[in-house]
Amino acid sequence: MDLPPSGTVLGRLSDLPDPGGREAGWEATPLFLVRKGSDVRCFVNICPHAGRALSLPDGRVFVHKGEYILCPVHGATFELLSGTCTGGPAGDPLTAVPVRLVGDVICAA
Repeated sequence: MDLPPSGTVLGRLSDLPDPGGREAGWEATPLFLVRKGSDVRCFVNICPHAGRALSLPDGRVFVHKGEYILCPVHGATFELLSGTCTGGPAGDPLTAVPVRLVGDVICAA
């Protein structure tokens, strides 16, 4: 899996709903960003159960009750900031990609 090198710009904090998420700006491997307050995380945009994108066709990530990422295909849920599977058929956690904030810019760490 090709992950972005350190310093690669993936998005802007101001473009993310709070709480919520969107696809990240990285072409080599599908990624998405999620936010809760000033906490931002990045995950590989592939459900560990179904192998399909966790984002919706318009790029949004469905965040349920401000706490869980919801797979739109099979309903698996993942804790928003850790990516730990909390329900449904997935079982495995999401693959995290380390990020850091530089002002409003979200970069690969």
